[in-house]
Amino acid sequence: MIEKNRKYFISGGLTEKDMDRMHNAMLDLIENVGLEIPHGGILKLISGIKGVKIEGKKVKFQPHLVEKAIFEMKFPDYVLNAEYLINGGAYELNILDLDNGKIRPAITSDLKDMVKIADSYGIYGSSPIRPTDIKSAALQEITMYKVCWENSRYISNSIFDANEKSSFKSAKYIYEMSLVADKRFSLGFWIKSPFRVDFEELDIIYRFLDKKIPLWCATMPIAGATAPIYFTGAYVQSMAELFAGLTLLSIINTCKEPPVCSIIDSIRAYAFDFKYSSFVYGSSEDVIGTLFQIQLNNRYRIPVVAKSLLTTSNDIDIQFAAELMAHTLAAALAGARIFTGAGFLAVDEVYSAEKIVIDNEIVQYVKNIVEGFRFSEEYLATDIIKEVGIGGNFLNHDSTLTDYKSAVWYPEVFEHIMLRNWKKLGEPDLRDKIRVMAKERIKNHCYQLPEDVLKEINYIYEKAKSEFGG
Repeated sequence: MIEKNRKYFISGGLTEKDMDRMHNAMLDLIENVGLEIPHGGILKLISGIKGVKIEGKKVKFQPHLVEKAIFEMKFPDYVLNAEYLINGGAYELNILDLDNGKIRPAITSDLKDMVKIADSYGIYGSSPIRPTDIKSAALQEITMYKVCWENSRYISNSIFDANEKSSFKSAKYIYEMSLVADKRFSLGFWIKSPFRVDFEELDIIYRFLDKKIPLWCATMPIAGATAPIYFTGAYVQSMAELFAGLTLLSIINTCKEPPVCSIIDSIRAYAFDFKYSSFVYGSSEDVIGTLFQIQLNNRYRIPVVAKSLLTTSNDIDIQFAAELMAHTLAAALAGARIFTGAGFLAVDEVYSAEKIVIDNEIVQYVKNIVEGFRFSEEYLATDIIKEVGIGGNFLNHDSTLTDYKSAVWYPEVFEHIMLRNWKKLGEPDLRDKIRVMAKERIKNHCYQLPEDVLKEINYIYEKAKSEFGG
């Protein structure tokens, strides 16, 4: 049965009727299963609202509230109009060392370097790594924002940001720094599948309601582990969890911006490897999941962010390269123009500057395929063919000499060298080239905040250090 459904999906995708059935099933789950909301203050805020049913810690929403929350979602233009935008960062604890290629714990200096190389490519998202040389979890989180804001225009400064804020105290310091640096600050929660929300995440949102902060929610159900093994059912659960969370936030929202589904983890269910009991990125099932996501996100007007730069591979190897290229190309051909997972290895346990360079190259490669070629009378080139004639040479024709640089994409990383020239050049190793490129980008990156802003951020940071310890 699973195989039959898979073949049907690949050949035809989800029909409008299929998505209608999934939509109705989602509304039914929200109305009859609901969410576990273990926070008295929030339960009090939503009690008495027409269409809200509270049973102990369980909250159920009637369809009209869900439909309203979905309809009111709005996303910024830089997301709606994005073309081949790359996203990354999920506070990994490890890094692939640029000098020796070994995996080791990431420290604060690594955080700064990885933020720099990501910013040099215009990459958005959250902090790339979590500095393990800082012992306090709260100060780690504060440091991530501080370093990101000091060294990047984009990272932790957009709707893509989902950096962890594990306590009200750490969130308060981060919020203070955001005001000084004029950077975006938002709060959200991940639903713990199936259908549970963490008290601490709710409490931080509750205690910030007077600040009118933008709110978001996300979910990551795993097919066969925290959701049904059948992908259709897992996606129905994903929709139900996501839109139930969105409905809750829309009711308690105080910000002029309506709450949104996280565009990183929106309407997405994930594959599970029963051989190794592993969460999986990069598998063929993961690609199918992205194709599901693209159709469903389009239905609900949620920007598509394909998780195509993610892999379960632990190194810069054949598996990761095959998975990234196949996934990114499939997603792009299906309409995706934002790709996330830049720099990640081993799902999201290791960060790699080398992979950042390769990720960018893959996206540019895919862009060149998807953009295709131009068709015009000039490009039919019949006059040129006649002019060169039988047995002629196009290499020295004016059209070739004029347009050879624009007619063909010249990669920054990949090389098209045949054997004789490769040997003549000393048999260059591509990975050595990538490491040099990464180091140069880190070295040459020069973005920083104004001195007066840095001074004020440092003052707030020192207060945090005195409270949490370095």
